[in-house]
Amino acid sequence: MVLDLAASSKDAVIEALVDALVRAEVVQDRQRMVDDLKKRERVMSTGIGSGIAVPHAQSPGATRLAMSLGRLAQPIDFEALDERPVRLVFMVVGPEERGGFIRVLARISRLLYSGDLQRNLLRARTSAEAIACIREEETKITG
Repeated sequence: MVLDLAASSKDAVIEALVDALVRAEVVQDRQRMVDDLKKRERVMSTGIGSGIAVPHAQSPGATRLAMSLGRLAQPIDFEALDERPVRLVFMVVGPEERGGFIRVLARISRLLYSGDLQRNLLRARTSAEAIACIREEETKITG
């Protein structure tokens, strides 16, 4: 998780969040992962609207299914569907042969449905607070 990420472009955000996954030992081949994420972005922007982007890719560069969250210090143009700048970025990566990738993307969408999580993540002061916000929203949707 990277709060108040100072990045001025979509590519810089992708690279910073991949770097966080490299540090977490989720990504072994940084350049391959970055290239695969950028390739996916060229197909269609993962800026889903309402200030949120969900860049994702399955790649040999990833060792396992994982997510990183970035909250941008300043909103940036992510070529989102609603043309609004993005402030929260949920990156999902995984190896090509593993399952569960689509389920993770669907779960993120479901967590963000009410808008409460987005508001709470934008207010969180620490990574621990951000994680608590995600857990609280998970509890709401799982009962």
